[in-house]
Amino acid sequence: MPGGPDLILKGDQSTVRSINRALVLNLLRQHGPLGRNELAERTRLSSAAVTGVVAELIEQGWVIEGRSGPPRGGRPPVLLELAYDAWHAVGVKVMEGALEIVLTNLRTDVLARRHVALGSTEPEALIERLVAEVNGLLEASGRSPERLVGLGVGIAGVIDPEEGVCVYSPFLHWQQVPVRRLIEARLARPVHVDNDVNALAAAEMLFGRGKGARNFAVVTVGRGIGAGLVLGGEIYRGADGGAGELGHTVSEPGGRACECGKRGCLEAYAAEPALLEQARERYAEFRRRALGAEDLVRAAREGHEGVRALLGEAGERLGVALANLVNLFNPELIVIAGEGVRLGGNFLGPMEGALRSNAFNGLAERLQVHVNPWGDDTWARGAAGLTVQREVFARPRV
Repeated sequence: MPGGPDLILKGDQSTVRSINRALVLNLLRQHGPLGRNELAERTRLSSAAVTGVVAELIEQGWVIEGRSGPPRGGRPPVLLELAYDAWHAVGVKVMEGALEIVLTNLRTDVLARRHVALGSTEPEALIERLVAEVNGLLEASGRSPERLVGLGVGIAGVIDPEEGVCVYSPFLHWQQVPVRRLIEARLARPVHVDNDVNALAAAEMLFGRGKGARNFAVVTVGRGIGAGLVLGGEIYRGADGGAGELGHTVSEPGGRACECGKRGCLEAYAAEPALLEQARERYAEFRRRALGAEDLVRAAREGHEGVRALLGEAGERLGVALANLVNLFNPELIVIAGEGVRLGGNFLGPMEGALRSNAFNGLAERLQVHVNPWGDDTWARGAAGLTVQREVFARPRV
């Protein structure tokens, strides 16, 4: 949990107040509603310090007083909870041919959404369109721009989140694009940019299966394969923002060509485009028409043994990669997400079997593997969660 009770509160008063504020907000997020006395016990702050922090959060509209709790030796405590619906965030997933945009509350519940087809991925034109659509969504929703905590943007590729720069995106063909600067020049609100899978991991850490976990991974399967890694309650991005490129770990040395220019990458075998390509190569009936992942799902459901075998092989390859991840990282939880979860049991069953049979002795015994149901706005919700995490719940750096 960001800001646990083991913190030594040092520094100037402004820093101390910010740390205490994060402590209270995160406790209410994880365990609320809570009374003031219980907050003091959990944070190990004085009652006076808690009262001061809470009064400020109520005045600013972040916290509200709710019902009375059970008595604890005196008057029933007034329980405090986060004002989830008083504030909102925007999340944007940037794709090759479209933008997925959502407006959410602080719990990342979707309040409004837009799917926007794109004619160009040229950075300036795309950002201009993105800002126009965000402003249009806010205006149509009737929500106050003053209550917008910020905008989160998720992009596949290597991202420098500190500078808000897309270092390299293979799908968009972007290199060194200053996304945050371009958006903030047009939208006077905080902007946070990150790898799309890291954004999902941030949302999962706040309100999903990872809410109580300190070490976990979010693994996405679809157009590509990626991993968002959470170590010690913090997203791990690596030295250059490229951590988690699971799809570009080697599955078959010298094997199939990957879009990245290398050979034998996991993505070249188990991502959806690779599955479609292999289905066409193996089975004549798939060469005569446009083919989508849903066609493979249907064929497997209807008993096509070849497609079932193809999905099983791909699932096994992913499972071996996940076993390697477990052996290196020892997470308590792996969340599987992305459009690829619709491939179903013919893919996911062999995946988990290969994971558990290839993990080092004991490391998978307590490991939980959870498959998240997929929705069209999941990526964008993750991006909204990214900005909520950074603007509302992040512990100040000291």
